[in-house]
Amino acid sequence: MSFWQCDEFAFAIAKPFDGAPASNGNGTMIGFNVGSSDEVERMHSKAIELGGICEGAPGHRGPKFSAYVRDLDKNKIVFSA
Repeated sequence: MSFWQCDEFAFAIAKPFDGAPASNGNGTMIGFNVGSSDEVERMHSKAIELGGICEGAPGHRGPKFSAYVRDLDKNKIVFSA
């Protein structure tokens, strides 16, 4: 994996964990720093309410508070604070 991060954003690229070719929803993810744990929980709930799929409930992961969802096109999204 190659990873680069600064205060405003992070970028990483890696092969999918399952060994299958990278495609929409396999090996791709976009993340948003939403500023607070309350906002992480609100965004996660709203995504599920709108038909998204939970890929990781809100909680502490390392130094961040984050939550994961898949949107209606199966893109993986992380909200973190």
